[in-house]
Amino acid sequence: MNMIVNNDITADTAAAQFELLFPSPVIFFDWPDSQTLNEALRDAVLKRRETTTGVVKTNRGGWQSDTNLQEWDDPATQQLVERMLKLAQEYVARQIGRRDPAFESGWKIRAWANVNEKGHFNRTHDHLGRYSFFSGVYYVNVGDIESGQVGGGRTRFEDWTHVAIDINQNTDTLRRDYLMMPKNGRMLLFPASLMHSVEIYGGDTQRITIAFNLYHPGFGVPRLEEFMQQSDWWWTNFRGLMIAKRKVPEKLYALTKIPGQLLARKVENPLSLNAWRRHVNAAIGHATALASEHFEAKRKV
Repeated sequence: MNMIVNNDITADTAAAQFELLFPSPVIFFDWPDSQTLNEALRDAVLKRRETTTGVVKTNRGGWQSDTNLQEWDDPATQQLVERMLKLAQEYVARQIGRRDPAFESGWKIRAWANVNEKGHFNRTHDHLGRYSFFSGVYYVNVGDIESGQVGGGRTRFEDWTHVAIDINQNTDTLRRDYLMMPKNGRMLLFPASLMHSVEIYGGDTQRITIAFNLYHPGFGVPRLEEFMQQSDWWWTNFRGLMIAKRKVPEKLYALTKIPGQLLARKVENPLSLNAWRRHVNAAIGHATALASEHFEAKRKV
């Protein structure tokens, strides 16, 4: 028995409903009268850089402090923490449509300082974790950008939703890579899951920022536990097989860079064993970052 199929394509599809799902809320605010605070923050960060070797994570070049800036015994950093909390409260109020006393306290903060100079950048990454739901950046000194020169160093929010877009048209609605122009005194706050990076900085003066992560027990991330468990399972069982082919050449390349990194830095206290340990660890970390950068560049070619 043959079925009759209605093949009418004359209907007006303009009546179809179109929805943009799952937005990523981002807030930014230019704090007024920030010059004095920024100068104090700059001095505190540069002083800390003189006494600690820093860490290498997503930074390629530059210096990054440990994630304990919120505990620095310094009036400027404590004032900045107060600003973080105030903007976080505004961020929440915008999302839920009201001020809720439950979010006036109970926040956990981890913060760190970044100093980039010419040629330095941060690779693509996110900050999502069990105790990291929101992330932020505060621009202390954006270097040559502030004086109107083209210095790069913009924060790029990247679209990793894998939505297909018309590559021949500038579809602004769907093309969601967004470049945030740095400005002294500007603070950003965004979901920790939002992928982002920092452009190569081309200026001649230092670019200083402070990044931070926030957590509040009143918020939850949908399906975070499943995501973390899946990541842990693959990491535990198949990480070696999946990345050995790529990582072995990278690690060998890093070994060749360690001697140069050892010679490029001075030991804080040549008579201290701990100082030598930090010196060696920093050299290894930076050599590893250089190797990662080198192979990332090759894969893009």
